[in-house]
Amino acid sequence: MSKEESVENTISSFDKIVGIENLKLLHLNDSQGELNSKKDRHEHIGLGKIGPMGFKAIVNHEHLKKIPMIMETPVNEKRGDKENIIFLKGMIGI
Repeated sequence: MSKEESVENTISSFDKIVGIENLKLLHLNDSQGELNSKKDRHEHIGLGKIGPMGFKAIVNHEHLKKIPMIMETPVNEKRGDKENIIFLKGMIGI
């Protein structure tokens, strides 16, 4: 989901299979691993394989704007929760 097109395709598929009205919560974290690596290694928002463009597409998607989001990212010398939230908020509306 590193590009707007892949975010759109994912949301469209979800809507066809489950129904977008059934999406109640998003779990946000970037990923250290490649797609299908079968590794659940979280990275700071925008610093992993999803990257800034993916998160920009997610937080600005018309169907996701009002969905609550829970962030699960590391807290270390790179960033903490506050910095990840600031990064995400900075993506909104651009």
